[in-house]
Amino acid sequence: MLLQITIGKILKIILVILLSSVKFIAGPPFAYAFNKQYDFTFAGSVLYSILGGMLGVVMFTYFSEQARKVWHWMKFKLKKIFKKPETFSEPTIDIDKPLKIHYAYVEKNNTAYSKKVSSKRMRRMIKIWNRYGLVGVAFLTPVLISIPIGTIILNNMIHDRKKIFLYMFVSILFWSLLLNLLFEVYHIRREGWLE
Repeated sequence: MLLQITIGKILKIILVILLSSVKFIAGPPFAYAFNKQYDFTFAGSVLYSILGGMLGVVMFTYFSEQARKVWHWMKFKLKKIFKKPETFSEPTIDIDKPLKIHYAYVEKNNTAYSKKVSSKRMRRMIKIWNRYGLVGVAFLTPVLISIPIGTIILNNMIHDRKKIFLYMFVSILFWSLLLNLLFEVYHIRREGWLE
């Protein structure tokens, strides 16, 4: 019986950490609302939420490039599988004379040249970055943006990982304390301890 309780509690801790690492805002509610025996203390809930959030930041910082490559590879394979048949054949050249190809160097004019961002995801990241900057993205990531997306935005815009970890840690600490405090007060009030 003691072993079952310990394994059950360990599984709940792992679930809180995993939830907090991907969707941070789901970690503290899980520790309070869905935990009928209420195994966690306030400090434990805060600690597990912070551990989960920072685990997500570390994972998506160091492995986001590999995840992006896997995603593009999968997308390419799926497009190849579900590709529509071509209606036209590949172009061919039917001439007897040797073909000469000329290249011209075009200089970029800084005032007239504007690089267009082709990816919808990248345009969205740039828009968020321009509006909120490093502090804003780090602050909004745990509750609105989500750990994976916020970390990927920060890694695309800043290449200083120590700075990313510091700002994300402060943000995760703040939101973990606030959310767990709100759920703690709600739990105490629901139990009737504040009457």
